[in-house]
Amino acid sequence: MITYIPIGVRDIERSKRFYDAVLEPLGYQCLKAAKSLVGYRYGLDSISFWVFQAERPVEAVGLFGIALTIRLLVGRFYGMMPGLSFYPAILVAAVFLGWKEAIFILVTAIVVSWLFFLPPDQMLLPLMWATVGTVNIGIIVGLQTLARQLAEANDRQRLLFQELQHWVANTLQSTVGTLERIKKTITLNPAELTLLLDKAIERMLVSAEIHRRLNDPSLFDSGLEPVLREVVATVIDQETVFATWKIDKFDLSLDQMSVLAMLVLEIANNAAKHVFQRNLGSRFEVELMALPGRRMVLKVGDDGPGVEGGVEKQGLGMEILERLADQIKGTLTIAHDRGTTVTVDFPMVLK
Repeated sequence: MITYIPIGVRDIERSKRFYDAVLEPLGYQCLKAAKSLVGYRYGLDSISFWVFQAERPVEAVGLFGIALTIRLLVGRFYGMMPGLSFYPAILVAAVFLGWKEAIFILVTAIVVSWLFFLPPDQMLLPLMWATVGTVNIGIIVGLQTLARQLAEANDRQRLLFQELQHWVANTLQSTVGTLERIKKTITLNPAELTLLLDKAIERMLVSAEIHRRLNDPSLFDSGLEPVLREVVATVIDQETVFATWKIDKFDLSLDQMSVLAMLVLEIANNAAKHVFQRNLGSRFEVELMALPGRRMVLKVGDDGPGVEGGVEKQGLGMEILERLADQIKGTLTIAHDRGTTVTVDFPMVLK
């Protein structure tokens, strides 16, 4: 007995319109319509025809066709497993196409085997096939998810190390500038010498502490804005630069807050190096706003003349910004209108 027949499609909305028009005159009605699943029943029966969204239904049907052809060529030389030829197709689909395509091949193979290949004394085999096939698909999908998470974690660590290298280089350059000011102050204004040294030491200590704890959840116990303020203070002298803040408060995930802190730090580094240390500007703005559709936008800018040789042309700095934006699945844009503004539009991920 066949309980239902599944079919995978690429466009669920278009397919629903088609099957509504075709099946309604035959007495079928759509009983369940979801985002990626549509079910039809005949009269008062249970749902007997399912249409589900699959990313690559053509490839799944092709794989099933190959497995069915092999099964027909084998004939009766199947031993105790009349559906054995379908398992390689299920595994290949799970690895290369996706779990939906693999489930489609599994269910279709069970139905076809039940109809044409299953001996009368082996009617319980489909239950075993369904169990074993589902477990195999689950294991493959689980391993793929774990491998993807490990790859993303490795990429985050590599990106963090690269960003730290860039930050160290910029910090050393800033320290050299501070030492040059101290050198001049020794003869011109000895009383200011201790103040400048204390300020330089404090900035470096705060910066080192923030980087040390950047992946520590307790860093963000007071929210994202205090961390962003401390991050900017480590690279921009706020006695000569006026910083403005507009931060919407949301309980973002630790990963997103860490990446946002690194983005703001990298942009502040570029602004300090190419604008403020050259006395080409005096304003730095950080804005984080919520957008419709569970999205947010980060805008960070300065009032310089436009960074010549800065963030757009500086290979390492631009690469770091792009990869940081990718970490939160964001879109990075840079505009030069009365200064340089870096914008990152990204989906919101809450705790």
